[in-house]
Amino acid sequence: MEVTDRVQVVAHGWEIARVVEPIYELKADTVVLILPKDEEYVADFEHEMIADLQSTDRLHVEIREARLYDLDSALQAFTQAVKDHEDDDVYINVSSGTQIAGIAGMMAAQTSDAVPFFVQHTPADPGADEVPTPDEPVIEHAGPIAELPVFELDGPSTEQLRILGFLYGMEGATKKELIAFAEDEQLPFIADTEAESTEGRYRLLESHVIDPLTDGGYVAVEKVGREKVVSISDRGIDALAAFPLDPETVVAAGDEDDHHFPSLTPSDEPTPWSDRDPPGGSSDNSTPFSDRKPD
Repeated sequence: MEVTDRVQVVAHGWEIARVVEPIYELKADTVVLILPKDEEYVADFEHEMIADLQSTDRLHVEIREARLYDLDSALQAFTQAVKDHEDDDVYINVSSGTQIAGIAGMMAAQTSDAVPFFVQHTPADPGADEVPTPDEPVIEHAGPIAELPVFELDGPSTEQLRILGFLYGMEGATKKELIAFAEDEQLPFIADTEAESTEGRYRLLESHVIDPLTDGGYVAVEKVGREKVVSISDRGIDALAAFPLDPETVVAAGDEDDHHFPSLTPSDEPTPWSDRDPPGGSSDNSTPFSDRKPD
């Protein structure tokens, strides 16, 4: 049986920890370092980092070059690295490098099976109560403006989102309840079928809604007694925010007072700075979105 390598692709970015530590933590076999074409942009400490990586016996290091402030050049470098290792498990570190390099890395991952990841910053003094802020702007002058391409993200279909909206705020629903909801709201997988038997409608619910939502991690199916109960997952709640329902769909999904629907569209009025939580305060933003529960 052929064994695949674990490959990490990462761009130069005047740092070491967020480049090197994931290499060892995720047990990479090969590292593809994308450096700027002009070697003057590579710092002395980065040359030392590269030498250390190359001296590691179990690690293979590939060096590639790109113009990391040019999207086309950076994207070509990332996509070629992924293509050259298409038979391996490829991970793209989008933490370091220019913002353009990070965007290029995400785009390369979207068009392949590569897995992107981001390494968060850690304060120099983890015990510090406050994160230091600069006295002056980090970037002093603006350069040329470049338009970026937009990729459409795949998510649940409209009828699948309506099922998620129905499940939101509930402890779960039986498949019979989901079919009744689909019939009441004339969801296409029910309205456009000629199947009249109960068994046929259950099969349509499974193939058009339950199976794809389960495969995507948007719902969980659990057997309770003699029935199977479908409940929305944290990822399903995230999907309702990422792929908003229109107002008619929210109303169709049920009584908002009963379901406690999340805000599915951003507020028209931004929160004034004076009303926002200060850095290091007890803002709810400190809780990861995936860990939050409906009110």
